[in-house]
Amino acid sequence: MEYKEDIEDAKERMSAWWDHEIIDRPVISYYYPKKRGKLGTFLDTVGEDWTLAENHEDIDNALNGYEKRVEETYFGGESIPFYFPNYGPGIMAAVFGVIPLFKTNTVWYSLPIKPENIIEHLENIKLNQNNVWYSRLLRITEIAAKRARKNYLVSVTDIGGVLDILSSFLGPTNIILTMKRNPTIIDTCRTIILEKLLKVYDDLQGTISQYCDGCNCWLGVWSKKRWYALQSDFSAMLNPVWFKRFVLPDVVAQAEHMNYSIYHLDGPDALPFLDSFLNEPSITGIQWVPGAGNSPMGSKDWIPLYKKIQNAGKNLVIDAAPENISHLYKNLDPKGLYVRTFYRSEYIANEYLPKFAGGREGGIVFEVIKWLEEQGETKITKESLDSFILSKNLEIDNKYRKDLLKEIFSNFSRQWHY
Repeated sequence: MEYKEDIEDAKERMSAWWDHEIIDRPVISYYYPKKRGKLGTFLDTVGEDWTLAENHEDIDNALNGYEKRVEETYFGGESIPFYFPNYGPGIMAAVFGVIPLFKTNTVWYSLPIKPENIIEHLENIKLNQNNVWYSRLLRITEIAAKRARKNYLVSVTDIGGVLDILSSFLGPTNIILTMKRNPTIIDTCRTIILEKLLKVYDDLQGTISQYCDGCNCWLGVWSKKRWYALQSDFSAMLNPVWFKRFVLPDVVAQAEHMNYSIYHLDGPDALPFLDSFLNEPSITGIQWVPGAGNSPMGSKDWIPLYKKIQNAGKNLVIDAAPENISHLYKNLDPKGLYVRTFYRSEYIANEYLPKFAGGREGGIVFEVIKWLEEQGETKITKESLDSFILSKNLEIDNKYRKDLLKEIFSNFSRQWHY
């Protein structure tokens, strides 16, 4: 089944995007439910499906659910349907012997091993058919890729970062203490983990490439060539000196192993390391995730940071609220800018989309919000919306008024102002 009619055009634009080029217009990725009132189904499509994390072999049900949801989703711009085999972030720890523990949309990894025994444990791990999780990841990925073929893409699962994997065995405290007391142990562990991590990546992507066109990962950005989203959650615990000593070399090695790479810069504790990534030629782009308690991705508050990243020649991946999309394209260099959002309906998408994508850049949504503020209103009601429509002599189909009402209410709830 063809889930996206203009998929070849989207792939051409994305191939240009990776090389910091524009073909005919900037790239933009957006989604909305084909049927009005199916927003929940849509969010399940683009969100995380934990079927495999709960039942490791249940790939048929996982794909059945995905295909059902994707049939009901419109993929606009450069959004390209992909299935992500989600076993939880950092499933490579399971390949090294940890038994994953699934709890309420989270997977935990823990197999405590003393620092003096960790090297032997890691060295004894073999990537062969006797390794339950290695063989499982290959088998599940192949089943998914064979079924997807050219209809959608299958992504590499979330294999994780080197020190994040090591932390599943030593724990944060022992890693820090060992870095200080006996750093050669950490270095040897890093070498072993990195070598086998890259092997698993190669095998999984090689399997996918036999059946599907392109490469993807949990970040959901399509590429014709090999790429992966790199990260190190553990780096938030390190000072800049130890970051450059124990983290950056592995990130660079991963990046150089591929054609492209995006670094997932997660949380304010990761910001001190940004310059290191901006100065590294092998890093293609950055996804900055501000973290809880801060202005969200795509907020106007981050424009200076986004410009700094772009001035270093890096691509940007941003997930943003619908009302911020046009602002981002107007205030940032469209080359290398990839902004993704969702809309509650086709009508709302057409109101919000930038002009280059055929939209009205906020249109009546912004007009209503501005009018409400002028009236001293702090919330939207059906009566106030009807008053606005009457005062402007507008003709809006009743079936769209409900979408408009919900969208304006969402705007107020996000505490965003025009």
